[in-house]
Amino acid sequence: MSFSSMIKKDLSALEPESDGCARAELSGMIASTAVIEVGERSRMSLSFKTENPAVAGRIFKLMKRLYSIAPEVFIKKTRKFKEHRYYTIALEENEKVQKVLKDTRILRHNAKGKIFFTNEVPGLFLSKQRYIKSYIRGVFLACGSISNPEKTYHLELVCRQKTYLNSLRELMEQYDIKASLITRKGSGVLYMKESESVAGFLNVIGAHKALLEIENIRIIKEMRNGVNRQVNCETANMNKTAAAAYEQIDNILLIKEMTGLHKLPKNLFEMAEVRLNYPELTIKELGEKMDPPVGKSGVYHRLKKLNQMAEELRNSGDNQKA
Repeated sequence: MSFSSMIKKDLSALEPESDGCARAELSGMIASTAVIEVGERSRMSLSFKTENPAVAGRIFKLMKRLYSIAPEVFIKKTRKFKEHRYYTIALEENEKVQKVLKDTRILRHNAKGKIFFTNEVPGLFLSKQRYIKSYIRGVFLACGSISNPEKTYHLELVCRQKTYLNSLRELMEQYDIKASLITRKGSGVLYMKESESVAGFLNVIGAHKALLEIENIRIIKEMRNGVNRQVNCETANMNKTAAAAYEQIDNILLIKEMTGLHKLPKNLFEMAEVRLNYPELTIKELGEKMDPPVGKSGVYHRLKKLNQMAEELRNSGDNQKA
């Protein structure tokens, strides 16, 4: 089961706090994805299509609870690559359809008494916080999806009406949820890619189990990233140390070849011998091998002096060749 399916299953099992919350949730479902057809003599039909059985069951139960209506449910199987099931929830009786649409504030009357379908979030469901949250939950159940947070943070709502999604985006801003709106294949897409916005959205719609899982994943990711940064830093330091050691040894060997180490002052001779004998040691560890032990600054100074001597020998050799 995908992460999206798991969330929708959990949300579909929630008991609405009140009939008002149930009505708000159903309104969000209808507004975002339902197909409303108007036939002869203005007779209307209402249908939903979903791949998620939990969502199909949720729509059926909400209509049963609010209006004592039992819509028809059709199941269609397809076999493209693998078997898919599509659930269609249909309501054909004009009187019942109009009752549902009016009650959920999808079907409205203007000042002249003419019927129209709203493409904004109905004001009734903005009157209480629990209505707003239920409404947004309905939208997610109907047209939302979320990626596996172990891979990436991405939550989106896909709807035919981009203007409707824009009003939804403004509504979500009340909860500090940042979302972007684009068009994809003729449909509007409202999406969130920041972990804070995804978590905030899940909190609003009541997906607390998923929110806890995302928080656990986020903590694990941060720990992994912290370990990776530390390893990368240590690796970089090791590479830097190895490169410096290689240069120091190369310079000491040049001095040995051209003048001999025995001509060096005692402190530099000892430093050169220790560096050659322990190529893998750090500056601090080299100092501990000296007799008596020498601090890091002392080791740096002596190695720097050896490097300078080697550079002078190279330059003198180049001048002689010239």
